Amino acid sequence: MIPDIDDIPDIDDLASRAERILDSVPDMLTHGRVSAALYGLGFLGRWALPQLKERGVHVASCYDANPALRGTRASGLPVRAAEDIKSNRPDFVFIAARHAVKPVSAMLSDAGIRHVSYDAWQVATDFAAFRHVHDRVLQDARSKEVLRAVLMAMLTGDKGYCAAVFEKDQYFPLPQFHGSDKEIYVDAGAFVGDSTERFIWAHNGQFSNIYAFEPGPRQFAALEARMRRLVEEWALDAARVRLVNAGLGEASGSYAASSDGGQLTSLTARENSETAGVPVDIVVLDEFLDGAAITFLKADVEGMETALLKGAASTIRRHKPKLAICVYHYPSDLPMIAGYLAALVPDYRFALRHHSPHLMETVLYCWAE
Repeated sequence: MIPDIDDIPDIDDLASRAERILDSVPDMLTHGRVSAALYGLGFLGRWALPQLKERGVHVASCYDANPALRGTRASGLPVRAAEDIKSNRPDFVFIAARHAVKPVSAMLSDAGIRHVSYDAWQVATDFAAFRHVHDRVLQDARSKEVLRAVLMAMLTGDKGYCAAVFEKDQYFPLPQFHGSDKEIYVDAGAFVGDSTERFIWAHNGQFSNIYAFEPGPRQFAALEARMRRLVEEWALDAARVRLVNAGLGEASGSYAASSDGGQLTSLTARENSETAGVPVDIVVLDEFLDGAAITFLKADVEGMETALLKGAASTIRRHKPKLAICVYHYPSDLPMIAGYLAALVPDYRFALRHHSPHLMETVLYCWAE
């Protein structure tokens, strides 16, 4: 059931919920004196393991429902079958299976095992940073409402709050991001060209240049095929479109990219991947542009958004392009990325919109007037 907009709590209520979550966590958890476990070794879980260690949590075991992961290792720990958690009975469990928080929580509650979702713990631990974004960074009421709904979904595991603020037209929902005829558009994480095509539609086929970056070989082949069609259908000048078979990051190099769950949309570059992957190239946007201007940067790069922005810092500072940056991959993304960009360009304005009924596709929009 999708909550009504009126059901989204105010920021003070969310703060109280965050406090209750912290109160439910064992006092000695961050002192390594509690036997902690992690449930879920997908995209979020593998990222969470070193984050937990950095905060002083001793994770002694990992569990996942995917039979293919059984017997593999994550951050040096063996991955055990999900059903083994009931007999092993760790003192406390972090649920990193983001899209299955409720059923996993119910299973652990039935077994009498204390637990919390990793998203909820991260939000509760860093709530002051999220509140700063709500109170000081976001200026319009809709953005604040979106943030509270997303935080509520993270704190409760109820994706209905995401559906309550769902909007279409991802990357182009605001008038500032629609209709200009002289955009120099960078599509970082172009995938199969879907967002590039939406850019062309949103701007009536009028633009100065398009640079589309996609590191995955299968995705890039589909991007090329789509662009051939678009050039013909819209009678575009093909010389104004440049497709680059690489990703964008903070440092150039070659990486192994793997896909969690085998999905074509989740190709993630890892410098020291524990599993074999597809070799991909990463380039630095500042170096690629060499001082040239851009006016619009869209980024959905599977958790490398911060690295991309650091590699584009000179371009962003000098030219102040409009930005549409995904901030949903990691629970720390929004305050970290918003803070970085606010310091980089103090006169940026910020808006937040959510473009999925699930806990994904949250986008931070930035522009200078």
